Amino acid sequence: MSKVTIIGAGAMGSALAVPLIKNGHEVRLWGTELDNKIIKALKAGQDHPKHKHPLPPAVKPFYEEELTAAMQNTEMVIMAITSNALGMIFERVIPYLTPGMIVGSVTKGFEYDASGRVVLLPHILKERLPEHLKESISFVFVGGPCKAIEVVWESPTSVTYSSANLAAARFLQSKLMTDAYRVEVNTDVIGTEICAAMKNAYAVGLGMAEGFKDRQGFLHNNTKSALFTFAIAEMGLLAKALGGRLSSVYGLPGVGDLEVTGEAGRNRTLGEVLGAGLTASQAIAKMKAEGITVEGYPAIRFGYLMAQQLQEEQKLAIRDLPLLNGLYRILYEDAPCYETIKTLLQECTGAYTENNKLPYLEVNPG
Repeated sequence: MSKVTIIGAGAMGSALAVPLIKNGHEVRLWGTELDNKIIKALKAGQDHPKHKHPLPPAVKPFYEEELTAAMQNTEMVIMAITSNALGMIFERVIPYLTPGMIVGSVTKGFEYDASGRVVLLPHILKERLPEHLKESISFVFVGGPCKAIEVVWESPTSVTYSSANLAAARFLQSKLMTDAYRVEVNTDVIGTEICAAMKNAYAVGLGMAEGFKDRQGFLHNNTKSALFTFAIAEMGLLAKALGGRLSSVYGLPGVGDLEVTGEAGRNRTLGEVLGAGLTASQAIAKMKAEGITVEGYPAIRFGYLMAQQLQEEQKLAIRDLPLLNGLYRILYEDAPCYETIKTLLQECTGAYTENNKLPYLEVNPG
């Protein structure tokens, strides 16, 4: 039995308590100051407020001020914090880390590094480690199609654990994999993470095609399928430009996660209201008024800025990302949604690479 501390009591962090408990581990679920209502409910033996479903009774919930107790003698940490707070919360955890410890992360997205450049989240965690821990802490990053509530329900699920240290990924795999929660491992952190970040952005586009029904009065499944294909091609370009592998894009982290994210959720909802006719300014104001945070909205901007950085480094041409460009115009310049998407279908292709070769012919499964 291992002692595992999950940092963040929201939907995904709390969901991972289910396979961990099933495998016989001791699970401490620590909540930030934003999770007080969740921790209070769990301490009272009530359902998790976000899941509206009970967690295993063996889960030990801890308030924000109880971090020391939550980290006492822990052997493994899993970060489950929103992307904009990940670095700040990780700094609170660092004093409790010891050499050789494994840190998992289910957080997905982008952030700015210390120099102001857009980076993927593994960089945010690594740059905060003190020198004496930089070579001795292994990070494992989780990708793939995974709705948190379905992990709680123990719906059969397949995900990817990625780490520069394959042994660390296999160790985390051994702690969480069950007959319902399948885990595969690889060393392609960049490919896994660019898919994890960008699938939220492109899922907004898929939602737009769903919203066109309200505007036009008929389904747009052809449109949605084309947008899905173009999104995968562009994620492939971004992954390759950053040094990742196309095998991740065409596997669970890319194709798998984009499919499930496009089925339902806040990113799809934002796309739907845009497709139905609201401008981006109106849609974002509406969702803010309802207290809804949409990961895909900042992901589109971050992805666009990262593409600009890569173009400056001559690693890709931003013109080869017409769908991302179009989503940026719709979300940040109030470009008309239907007309922009209709034009994009004339500009996009599912076969973009810098050498004009089909990306699936270049997959490196290693």
